[in-house]
Amino acid sequence: MITITEALHRKDRQRAEAEANADARTAELCKQIPALAKLDRELASCGPALVAAAVSGDTATLAGIEQHNLALQQKRRELLTLHGFRPDEDAPVYSCALCSDSGYADGKLCACVKKELAYAAYTSAGLGKGLRDKTFDNFSLQYYEGEDRARLESILAGCKKYAQNFGEDSRSVLFMGKTGLGKTHLSAAIAGAVAAKGYRVLYETSQKLFDTYEAARFGRSDAPDTDKYLSCDLLIIDDLGAECGSQYTAATFFNLLNTRLIEGKPILINTNLNRPALEKMYGERVLSRLLGEFHVLLFAGKDVRMQKLSQ
Repeated sequence: MITITEALHRKDRQRAEAEANADARTAELCKQIPALAKLDRELASCGPALVAAAVSGDTATLAGIEQHNLALQQKRRELLTLHGFRPDEDAPVYSCALCSDSGYADGKLCACVKKELAYAAYTSAGLGKGLRDKTFDNFSLQYYEGEDRARLESILAGCKKYAQNFGEDSRSVLFMGKTGLGKTHLSAAIAGAVAAKGYRVLYETSQKLFDTYEAARFGRSDAPDTDKYLSCDLLIIDDLGAECGSQYTAATFFNLLNTRLIEGKPILINTNLNRPALEKMYGERVLSRLLGEFHVLLFAGKDVRMQKLSQ
């Protein structure tokens, strides 16, 4: 994921390219319209004269030079129009009109930079192609009935609020319920919405997460760094319990949970396992953390995937 510094350097390059292209266009126009070159020389001379008048405090001279400068600019626009060109024919074309590719607007980081950072965060969140299209807008409640529908309506509203208000003080969340009830969809929707705000989100299946720790444990040369699981703003673990359980995975999971909870970094976990199964697979210490430190949301209903297949 790119940093703010990298994004601003990219804006600098875009700005330099836009201005270089404008200079090249000006040179072409001056060849075609000799009078334009003369006007530009006059305009260029106004700069030093303005500085000198400002330094000397000669306000009358300063006002006169400013008026002359404006008149020359107007004459330049009219000259270009007379020869069939736009008045701003050789003006720089910036990718962002708001900040002119400086990266800042009104003294604050421009929206174009924030958008680039958010997109970079989103694409680096670990959401596979099949998950990136899972949003709150396309989460359907039509497959839930009665109390199950009311429950999911409440969960959906809560997930939207969680993503909208996500910050350093956000709680960890545990989705529990049988397969096919929308846990992965809403996990991905939260990941996308939070990442789009510029937070560092990491979405990982439990199998891949524990495989990564296993690779690091044995010191493989190509083993990925596990620090990412501790440093990201929001860690999302999908399908907890689908991995091959062992004492090592249970200990690793406890240490990961404990470290992030102590540091106040939220985790979102979804699992098909119920309370007894979680305790059997990961132990009492992990279960205590999950039920005591996480906001637990229970999913209920009929398997949505099976309902879709039967249609």
